[in-house]
Amino acid sequence: MARGLLVSYAGYPYTPSSLTPDNGLANLAGALLEAGHDVRIVDYGTLSTMRRLFPEELSRQVKPLAEKMLASGDAAPAPEQLGQLEQFADRLEAYQQAQLQHIGQELIEEVGEFQPEFVGFKLWNGDGFSGSVALAQMLRDEFPKLHIYAGGPQASWFNKVIYQRTGVFEAIACGEAEATIVPLAEHAIGERKLGDIPAIIYRQNGEVIEVPRTGWLDLDDLPVPVYNPEIYPAMAGAEKIKTVVLDDSRGCPYRCGFCTHPMESGFRLRTASAHLLVDRMERIIGDYGISVFRFAGSSTPGSLMYEVAQQILARGLDVQYSCFGHFASADPDHFEVMADSGLYAIFFGLESGCQQVLDRAVRKGINLAMVKETVQKAQQAGLFVVTSMIVPLPFDTQETIKESLDFIIDLRPDSVPVQFPGLLPGTPWLEQPEKYDFEVDTEELLLAGLDYKVKLLFPPQFWDVLPYKVNGMTFPEFTALTMKFAQDLEMAGILTGVPDDMALIAKCAEMTAREFRDQARLWCLTGDVAGMAQMAEQANRVITSGQPGAE
Repeated sequence: MARGLLVSYAGYPYTPSSLTPDNGLANLAGALLEAGHDVRIVDYGTLSTMRRLFPEELSRQVKPLAEKMLASGDAAPAPEQLGQLEQFADRLEAYQQAQLQHIGQELIEEVGEFQPEFVGFKLWNGDGFSGSVALAQMLRDEFPKLHIYAGGPQASWFNKVIYQRTGVFEAIACGEAEATIVPLAEHAIGERKLGDIPAIIYRQNGEVIEVPRTGWLDLDDLPVPVYNPEIYPAMAGAEKIKTVVLDDSRGCPYRCGFCTHPMESGFRLRTASAHLLVDRMERIIGDYGISVFRFAGSSTPGSLMYEVAQQILARGLDVQYSCFGHFASADPDHFEVMADSGLYAIFFGLESGCQQVLDRAVRKGINLAMVKETVQKAQQAGLFVVTSMIVPLPFDTQETIKESLDFIIDLRPDSVPVQFPGLLPGTPWLEQPEKYDFEVDTEELLLAGLDYKVKLLFPPQFWDVLPYKVNGMTFPEFTALTMKFAQDLEMAGILTGVPDDMALIAKCAEMTAREFRDQARLWCLTGDVAGMAQMAEQANRVITSGQPGAE
């Protein structure tokens, strides 16, 4: 039997979603337990981490400036505000680096007490990468013989590039971790060689060895996720917003220009059975008293969610949930049944309101006529409809951006998250940048992307410049267009920046989506843990109300 410690450190929790349970780690814990191993989860996505990474004195000083900036709605702070923000940001960075050393010492004590054979780090972006590397190095220095592995989003995206930055990880899992974690546990106790474990990379004699993937998981065979506080201590008390994510589908056949999902989980869409998904909901309700869920699949077929809805209604479950949808597979005639079953919010990736740009830059295989019908029918059924946009897209002009703006204003979805065009490993945009009007130094971008940090206090055009252009525009230039597009939508009365999971949490917290968005921004920008905790407490009362095991 191996004993494993699973660690997730993503840095400062800068959105409410950072405080939700980590279903990936819960799945890995379930896989280890089913195989007869012992496991503990150390998840720093908590209110306590938010509190310890933002000093109260700085919080009081930042709050008046943040309130003024958010109230004005300006995309760019005034010059005098920029100077203040830079001072605050430098102080916050220094403080958080000092706190990271304390967190490392506590993790060392955790390892000393639990005595694991291995530690697995889930790698995130920004501080979630650099901080995790620092913590792993502290463990390596203290416990030279400890097996330390890595996985997570950054591992899937950047894989062997990570070894250009650090050698602290003995192996890096690049595939579906549920299939990798048990073999890694066996390696930690000497029962398996690294070269026999599919979908990992490791170093041997200075060379990076890549072990190919042998296949993809059947989602009906996923392990039972574990949220028991004895194994997952962050689930105790009020540290988390206790919505649970369910794995309904993985893989994607669409190959959108910007999307990493086909690279992460394959080009073939794999789905779990509707009855098994609802079985998992019932188990979570019975074991933990949690009745609010988010389905994780990014290309979930509308037919599957319709079957899930029918199962929920047939069993008489009292649940609320959100999910992704796809305009190509959604059936508008199903929305009323889905809403009756507890579906509250649905997220659609739209990306552009100009058909020509949509076809050339994104390649989703959808048309804007179906978009209109789908959104209208979903809203008529009472659903909160989210349609994401990427601005500017490759080939966008002032005219096509205006066309997108007019389309969204006419469409009037309930929320529109607006993103700038990001270049990620394994995507068509980065594999063929010249085809999509990008100019990029790929090697430099990959190294910069490993620990690229969102500057919490600043709009994107003031973040560190990434080494690529789109449509001839530099990073500050095209991110300024992103912010202007969002501003124009807000001026037209359309809410921006609230994805489906945040809309659902807002409902549980008995707040409007706009009120939640505005307050959450202020809580995160200023380190207002009291405000965030009050919201989380109210949301958790709804999430666990009236169910077995409710607090």
